[in-house]
Formats: sequence, structure tokens, C-alpha cells
Amino acid sequence: MTGTLQKILSLILVTIMIGLSSVFGVATKPDIETIADNITAGLLSGTMSTFGSADLYGADEILSLVSYDDDGNCFFDDIDYSDKSQAMWPAAKHLNRTERLAIIYNLEQDASRKEEYRSFVIKLTDHWIKNDYQNPNWWYNKLSNPNVLGEIGILMKSDLNADQLKKLSVLVGRGCFSLDPLLRIYTGANAVDIAMSSVKFGVLTGNSLCVKTALQIVSNELDYGLIEGIKKDGTFFQHGKRLYMGGYGVEFIKGVSNVVAMIDGTKYAFSENQLKPLSEFILTGLRKMSFGSTLDPLVMGRSVSRINAQPLMGIVPDLIRLANTENMPKKNEIMEYAQSVASNTKQNYGLHYYDEANFLVVNNEDFYFSFLGGSSTMFYSETTNNENILSYNSSFPGVTTIMHTGNELTNISPLYDYSLVPGTTSVYESDEELAAHTNHTYRLLPGVYSSSVSDGAAVVSFNVRHEKITTTVSCFATDNAVILLGAGIKNSDGRQMYTTIDQSYFAGSFTQEGNKVVHNGIKYELLQGGALSAHLEHRSGSWRRNNLTLEDIFEQGDVFTLFFVNSGSYAYSIMSETTDADFEVIVNTEKIQALKLPDGRIAAAFINAGSFDYNGQTYCGQAGKAYIF
Repeated sequence: MTGTLQKILSLILVTIMIGLSSVFGVATKPDIETIADNITAGLLSGTMSTFGSADLYGADEILSLVSYDDDGNCFFDDIDYSDKSQAMWPAAKHLNRTERLAIIYNLEQDASRKEEYRSFVIKLTDHWIKNDYQNPNWWYNKLSNPNVLGEIGILMKSDLNADQLKKLSVLVGRGCFSLDPLLRIYTGANAVDIAMSSVKFGVLTGNSLCVKTALQIVSNELDYGLIEGIKKDGTFFQHGKRLYMGGYGVEFIKGVSNVVAMIDGTKYAFSENQLKPLSEFILTGLRKMSFGSTLDPLVMGRSVSRINAQPLMGIVPDLIRLANTENMPKKNEIMEYAQSVASNTKQNYGLHYYDEANFLVVNNEDFYFSFLGGSSTMFYSETTNNENILSYNSSFPGVTTIMHTGNELTNISPLYDYSLVPGTTSVYESDEELAAHTNHTYRLLPGVYSSSVSDGAAVVSFNVRHEKITTTVSCFATDNAVILLGAGIKNSDGRQMYTTIDQSYFAGSFTQEGNKVVHNGIKYELLQGGALSAHLEHRSGSWRRNNLTLEDIFEQGDVFTLFFVNSGSYAYSIMSETTDADFEVIVNTEKIQALKLPDGRIAAAFINAGSFDYNGQTYCGQAGKAYIF
């Protein structure tokens, strides 16, 4: 189907939808008007964020870049509209600036300035409608553009003539579930964002059926997902069974908060029962993976390679909006979480294990640790749209995050050595070698995985072959300390391997006594496995190293790395400098790993069925099981 024919058919379909709304939409017209008023008021007051963000916010700055095309419409001098980059698409700025100018127009009190802004918004909108700019990335055409155009249309609805409104609605309708049933394949954050553009289409055309359909899909996404979406353990998955609390998870919360604001005061408002899974996602999941205002980089997906992606300050208005929603469960706790993020206040949450995500967290005021366990049905790091291209060594279980202040890893990507990822054992590879591993985004890793949690203690274990490396690793944790055991670690090429304990910004000093190191309020001790190397290096690097969608923006800083040459097995502990926790390693083989916890209990992981003796007692276990005796 040619583009022209497709536009004609879309225009006919939109005309029909507008006609149907006049027949069937009367009963809900007050609700449609309320939604329009909510969107307008939210955008003008700033309590509802625009879908896109403009790079220039002042009217004078925006208008200084405007030129006229042959039809007397307007475009921007500094935008290359022919650039089809699938991320950071330059043409998207046209819509973002147009919407910003539409907001300024609605707020302006001076009559002459107001008329000037109105004229430019109309001409900028007409230029986009005529040229119908599209991108090879579906996300822009079906999700982003319809949302921003929908917001422009609602802000300017009384200023558009019938023909303009109809043509604009055609473009917004590309992101409408009722016009394109294929959009229903999308889930999670993508589904919520498409629902928002569907609601905006319904408002523009007066069609309540589109609104109702979109909100039913959001309601479905608010329920626990079988594969993607909110999980019963409080985590969030996107792009298959992949932990995605940041990036898509955060965007899901933002999207739902906007939807909630849109439908406030209407019959469509969500019930307490509908909002319960979202509350659990925020409080059980995201909150315990937040260290003050910092989000654990392990749960961010490919967005970890973006500038300023780790701080959570941007979600505070959305949390506050949800906390003020009438039917929101545990609204007081959500408000307290919003305030703790805003004030960068750390909490004492202790130990938590997420069984669907196989993810372990220890989170206290002065110590944050996480361990990515494993599953033969889960995906790990993601490389998509040329983002996170060096993440190969993060694409298998055992990766860890360690924080004391929350600033240890913020924007470290340009300086990071992606061959030395904390928690991993690997051969050393250059950026070019790491980027050459292109098969890991949707790779499953068969192996033996197990976990056990009981009364403030946990053990998470795996035995897996990651291409040429075979390893058995168990993480034993209490509510304030951890110890990791590794055994049976082999490389089929016989290459030297390194186990990395930590890599973070240098905090100004560190001390080392043999295999004990203290840095940035964290105490490390290598109990088995060789000699501990603490390495300090001043580095410089570009953001494009790990994200080709970014400019060559260079950063520099001092990076601290803690590692050792792997000899086949190891044991090391991690805890706050002020914590004293004694672990005793009992067994550390590729078949069984066991130790005595500080409280005297015995914890063990059995890769193979077997037994071990300790203090005159025999402990037995089944294959693929973990125990706390």
C-alpha cells in the first residue's frame, strides 16, 4: 500500500470514527471533556509532563530558529529532517518545540504576543502534517509522534479548523489501539504509552470507545504479567523475561501516573484493586532497589548507557501524583518513598530476594549490595538500537552492585572497563572484542540455579557454562553482609581469567593489608583464591564507547578497581566498614558450596546431590537445591 493511499484510507477511517462518536459518544461526552480539561490543565501547570522534552524552553529561543517553507509554513533551521537516526531522532525536536510553544501560547496574557505564538504553532503543525516525517524505528511513528501530536492537538483544538483537526487526528490515530489492532502485541511501558495516545485520539475525535478500549488495556497491564510487566514479587519485566526496573519500569510508572491524572474525576478512574500491583511494584520492588535517589544500575537495562539515567529525581512528581490518587493503595508509603528520593535519604530495608527475577538485594543506610542470580528462562543485558554495546560481560549471572554513598557509579559509563564487571569472572577483552559479541541480548543460559531464603539470610547459586567459561558461584547474604564463593571455574581456551570484586569512582583513599581492602566505607576480604589487587587509574573516555546514539562527549575521573587473577576457586566477603560479620567457609567445590553464617546457621547450595560433614553433623541436599539449615 502506497503512502498516499494509506493516508487517504486513514483519513476516511478517522472521518468515520468522528461520525460514530457523534452517534454513540453523547453519553460519555462530559467524561471526554473532563479528560481534555485534565490534560490541558496538567500540561499548562507542569503537573503532567509532556511526552517529549524540548531542548529549548524560551519562546524567543524557539522562534529564533524558525524559517518558512514554500507553503508559508514553518520549520527549524537547525534540524536535519532527512536524518533517520533510530535513537535521538533530530526531527522529533520539531514536535517537542511546537508543543512547548503551544504551552507558552496558552499561558500568554499579552494579546499580540499570544496571537504571534498561535500563528507559529499552527504553521509548525501544518508543516509536520504536510511532510509527515517518519522514522525507521516504529517507536517514533506509533508511539512518540502520536502522543506529542495528540497533546498539541488538545492544547490547540479550539484554534484548529475542521480540516486541520482531521488531518492531525490521522497522525495521532497511528498510535490508537482501535485503529490499529496490531498495536495490541505491545506490553508493559509500551502498551501504556500507546494507550495514552489512544486516549488523546479519543479526546480529539470525541470517540469514547477509543478511550474505553485504551483504558481497558492499561487495566490489563496493571495486573500481574505472565511474561512481561509487573510480577508478583514486585519486579518489572520488559522485552521478554528481563528485569527492567529502570528504563521501561520507570517509564511504566510515569505513563500510568499520567493516565491516572487524565481520567481523574471520570467514571474511568481505576479502583484500588486495579492499582494494587502497581503499589507493590513501587514499594516492594523499586523502593528496595533504590539507594537514596540512586537506582541500582543492574536493573536499568540498556538505559544504563545513557547520560544521567541512574538518578531517580525525575520520578518524584509521578510518585506524588500517585500518592494523591484517591484509590491508590498504601499512598502514605508511596509519598514517603517520593520524599526519600527527593531528599536522597537512605533507608534500612535489609535483605530482600525477588524469586521471579532471581535477584538479591541488601539495602541499608550505609551499604547497598545486589546480586543478579540466574535462570535458564531469563534474559540478561540488552543491546538494542546501538545502546549498551559493551555489555557482554553483564549478560550472564553473578553480576553485582556495591554502593556506600550512591554516587559510585553515576555516569561512569565513559570511564568504565567493561571487561572487569563486578561479580564476574572473565578473560580480558578490549572494547572492540566486547562489542563483537552480538549474540547475547536474547540468549538463554541453561544451567543449575537454586536459592533459599529464611529469617534474614539467603543463598543464591548457579552452575552455568557461558560460552568458553564454566563456573559455579553462590552468594550467601545476611541483612548487612555478603560472601561469594566460586569453584570449578574453567576456560576451555586456557586463557587467564580475572574475577572482579568492584569497579567504581575513587573515593579519595583506600587501605590495604594483605587481602583486606577498605575503600569508600566498604570492607572487602579475599578469603580464598590468590592475591587481591587494588588498582587506581585516572581515565578519560567518550559516552559513545557504550552508546553509539550519543555524541563524542568526553569525561574524565579516577576509577578504583578491585580484582584478582582467578585460580579456579575463590571466596570473598563484602560489608560496610563498620560491620563485623564472621563467615566460615565449610565446602567450596563445583558440586557443593557451604558455609556457616554469622548467627551460626549453616547455608549450602548443592549443584549435585550429596552431603558434607561439619562439627560432627552430616548435611544432605538434593541436586539443584539450596538450604539454610
